[in-house]
Amino acid sequence: MRAATGRWTSRARGSRLPPGVPLLLAMLALGACAPGPRPARTPPTPVAPAPQAAVHAAYRVAAAQSEVRVLVFRDGPLAQLGHNHVLVSHALSGAVDVAGAPLDLRFELALPVVEFAIDEPAARREEGDAFASEPSAADVAATRRNLLGPAVLDAEHYPLLRVAGLGATREPAAGPDAGRYRVRLRIELRGRASELEIPVTVTIAGEELEAAGEFRVAQSALGLTPFSVALGALRVAEELVVRVRIHARRDK
Repeated sequence: MRAATGRWTSRARGSRLPPGVPLLLAMLALGACAPGPRPARTPPTPVAPAPQAAVHAAYRVAAAQSEVRVLVFRDGPLAQLGHNHVLVSHALSGAVDVAGAPLDLRFELALPVVEFAIDEPAARREEGDAFASEPSAADVAATRRNLLGPAVLDAEHYPLLRVAGLGATREPAAGPDAGRYRVRLRIELRGRASELEIPVTVTIAGEELEAAGEFRVAQSALGLTPFSVALGALRVAEELVVRVRIHARRDK
């Protein structure tokens, strides 16, 4: 009970608590009610993302919708007496294999060199002013004879131009369904193999694949010697421009 002095005392006489004890007891009581220390939390083991499923598909080249085009330029002191030439073939055959993520592009292509059409008027018009001259039938026949003869392609002994794609490195995307790649090529011509790296744009839509590229290449890099007459006064320029468009359909 409370004494008249206003100090707190116990019910039993002479059992007054020392100063500070009530506070200590209160702290102990609270401690007895508080939950024990939490065990240290073990961080969850990180789970590696599942590897992206590899993409694999085989495509067959559709020759009628594919094209190889080569632009050949005149050179030398008497160049004005000659013509630039356009060689076009739709006889490309082979297969394209797409695998991996990111995309890996490999292919095997073949082209009979005798199938090149030379200086067709429509193809020359498509190439603009540099091909505005009109070679005669005799000029075209001579160009074909020189091209396929032993001095250049030697079609009798080496009838096929073969191209293999050895892999691709992706460049920044050209669009949601297209990508630019640097493709490594092995080109077999006249029994000699050469390797190049060229830019190619690849589009895959449904069952169709389209690959297109343009590049410049020195004839010497392909093992060729530019054709010339009159001791080189009229000759074919060293550099060729090559355009390739491959259309392929997925194998069933």
